[in-house]
Amino acid sequence: MQRNPLSAYIVKLSLFSIAISFIGFIALLFFKNYISLNLPYYILLFYLCTGISFIFTYISIKKKKMRFENIFMITKFGKLFIYIIVFLIIVFLKKENLLAFTITYLSLYVLYLAFDTITLKNLSQKIK
Repeated sequence: MQRNPLSAYIVKLSLFSIAISFIGFIALLFFKNYISLNLPYYILLFYLCTGISFIFTYISIKKKKMRFENIFMITKFGKLFIYIIVFLIIVFLKKENLLAFTITYLSLYVLYLAFDTITLKNLSQKIK
């Protein structure tokens, strides 16, 4: 029995986020000065943005109103815009330990970007 691509993606995203959480907490034990203590909140932010963008992409593809490439670029730009706004707000409001915040935030951005790109690439291959 084949599962719905939407629910399969949410399961993969959840498992990926749990794995990132464990790795982050283990890394926090060894590199306290280089990892932000707000790691769970940042993981939640990236989880929600990635999940919502996939849901939007999946629904838009089902409606066939736009091409996959257009939807892909719109969601990537939207997430990048949200991430930049959150990054700037935190940088301007929080003056202490910006190095740990920056390393944590940018690492999560790269990890979730890679995950999202790989899974959307697989989805686009199934569509074609």
